[in-house]
Amino acid sequence: MPLTDPAHPLVAVTHAAPYDYYRRLADGPPLRFDAALECWLATGAAGVLAVLEHPACRVRPPGLAVPHNLAGTPCGAIFAELVRMNDGERHAVPKQVLARALGQVDLARLQGQVAHLAADRVPGSAAQLNDAIVELPLFAMADLLGFAPAQWPALAAWTRDFVACLSPLSNVEQLAGAQVAADVLLQSFSRLLREGDARPGSLLAKVVAEAAAVGWQASGGVLANLVGLLSQTCDATAGLLGNAVVALRAQPELSAQLNAAPELWPAMLREVGRHDPSIHNTRRYTADAVELHGVCVPAGQMIIVVLASAGHDAGGHAEPGFGHGSHVCPGQSIAHAIATACLQAWGGALEDMPLAWSYRPSQNARIPVFSTGEIA
Repeated sequence: MPLTDPAHPLVAVTHAAPYDYYRRLADGPPLRFDAALECWLATGAAGVLAVLEHPACRVRPPGLAVPHNLAGTPCGAIFAELVRMNDGERHAVPKQVLARALGQVDLARLQGQVAHLAADRVPGSAAQLNDAIVELPLFAMADLLGFAPAQWPALAAWTRDFVACLSPLSNVEQLAGAQVAADVLLQSFSRLLREGDARPGSLLAKVVAEAAAVGWQASGGVLANLVGLLSQTCDATAGLLGNAVVALRAQPELSAQLNAAPELWPAMLREVGRHDPSIHNTRRYTADAVELHGVCVPAGQMIIVVLASAGHDAGGHAEPGFGHGSHVCPGQSIAHAIATACLQAWGGALEDMPLAWSYRPSQNARIPVFSTGEIA
């Protein structure tokens, strides 16, 4: 039976095959108003890049730095400090600090360390694979930050609970769990900083050194953005890993090519990020009236930026799955190093594993959920 088109971009995220739909979006006008969603859509490479690069297109609605349901909570305190969730001068220095610290990570060393971790945790079933694509990246980031191996499983579990606060689909119980996790994660980083337990040369030590060098003294902001490093790893790298597994399953010849020429892994992962990025859409809010490609968008409007449509634009591909412009993710190379190491370590086991997949419920993140049944 042929698949029906997604009803709109928020449904496309978890649709089995939304790619023709994204191509048609890319063929249309770069900016358009969607009456059903009551907001604007930015599509295709031109529309996506125009919005992501425009200084008046902000990541939060004017006057609402924190979502109403998180205001006055531990999750809200973290959200207000995250450089990926906010704009403005207050967040410019922290953004610079994190980018510089992440840029100092030894990627070859990281990939070697993750290869050992992944070799010890080769998934033997679909359920184990679902856990591994989330946990291994979090273990790798916890290791980079300087936490001891005994702490990694708990940190991973708390991070998985915390990210529920970032989804509008989370229920009351999940939001309550996210508040508990936020408190525990802040305490964990605070303890690590206070006791000086972070390894010399760890990512945590680099962040602290860079913060001191530029005079960033807001300890709450430092702690919140350290939690942010774990939360961003949780979904973005899990999506990259999972969607790469899907690509390898859909194109069996790729495995032989990559085994024969491992230097092709970066190109393969870039193609996964273009064709099926971890994040299929994001939102921007106009702080002022803006004119984009001849269309005037009034102030105070929401724009859904359909990132995935840019990767399917025949007129000019873009790869904005890890962001673009002022909110480009500085951890993309780290995610690729982690994914490469895991996929190389798991290659033989995954080739022989019977797999089907659907997608985790989400309005923006495309993360496969694997099973042994028929593909949904």
